Amino acid sequence: MLEDHIRLKNINHITYNVKDKEAALKWYQDILGLKQIPKMVNSEHLYWLQLPSGAMVHIIENPDAPSAPSHHTAFEVDDLEAARDHLMAKGIEVTEIQTRNDGQKAMYLQDPDGNRIELYTKSGFGVLV
Repeated sequence: MLEDHIRLKNINHITYNVKDKEAALKWYQDILGLKQIPKMVNSEHLYWLQLPSGAMVHIIENPDAPSAPSHHTAFEVDDLEAARDHLMAKGIEVTEIQTRNDGQKAMYLQDPDGNRIELYTKSGFGVLV
């Protein structure tokens, strides 16, 4: 076990490669409700967005989008069924909701560039470390 002062504590941000940063910004704001925040780097090819938890999503314009290999990020929601209904009403294709062994529910969708996104409910598994 690592000493506490060097253990990983939290997720600061994740990144997604997108072909068109303007279109991606609109999608992440309109569909997922993320809020744009000031970026802390001097670069014109990206935007920073933030969740209420403080975790960030950085969308980076890159002609080789989507991010490869097909990785994904999982975002917690309180009501997965309501989130699914909301996304489907906006014409977003989502998977069926899966229920895991601990009762946690999850589903997947893709952003316009094909990046995979998971939405899930809080796990009954708990923190083990």
